[in-house]
Amino acid sequence: MKKLSFTILLSFLCINLISAQGGTNQWDDRNNLSDNQWTLGFGVNAVNNSDAQFTDLTNMDHWAFNKNPFYISTEASIANKLRLGAMLSFNYTSNGTIFEGQTILGEDEGGNNAGYLAFDISLKYSFLSSDAFEPYLSVGPGLTHWGDYITQENPTLEVSPLDTFTLNAGFGCNIWFSSAWGINLNATGKWGVATEYTNSHQASIGVLYNIKN
Repeated sequence: MKKLSFTILLSFLCINLISAQGGTNQWDDRNNLSDNQWTLGFGVNAVNNSDAQFTDLTNMDHWAFNKNPFYISTEASIANKLRLGAMLSFNYTSNGTIFEGQTILGEDEGGNNAGYLAFDISLKYSFLSSDAFEPYLSVGPGLTHWGDYITQENPTLEVSPLDTFTLNAGFGCNIWFSSAWGINLNATGKWGVATEYTNSHQASIGVLYNIKN
């Protein structure tokens, strides 16, 4: 799956770089962010709900990246340097992933790969915009679904699915290769509202396509 995702991203970038060489004014449409009405995105994401908070973030056993770790997104300019976006992401926690301080017992060991589904809305502020680089900060609400699962520590206890509202904050950067094509790098922290589940983190990388009216 990782090789496939990398191949998709590399293919998009290669196609864009080849097409961009044919024009000399590829940045004209990016000089004014308010003119760029809609941006579509597609990529992959990883989710961390290990209960380790902000410690041990580099431990890959804490991150879910399995089966269908994809997302789709859209956003629109609402003012200079401000954009309103929405993102729908999918993932699964597989065998051996640390979830809420315990180890998931996945399908390979007779359990199940717990599903993850999230819909998030974000207000993004681009604090240092340029033709090629567009770093931003983001805040907004979300709705997250965690599927049922069992753990290696308690193989006879099945935890029921849970839907929870979250308050999100994050940062990221759009890297533009032309007025139409770019890539997005994003990291978000999610705080559960009135739920027994702890905070989670999500990281993503994807391809952007800008639509100008």
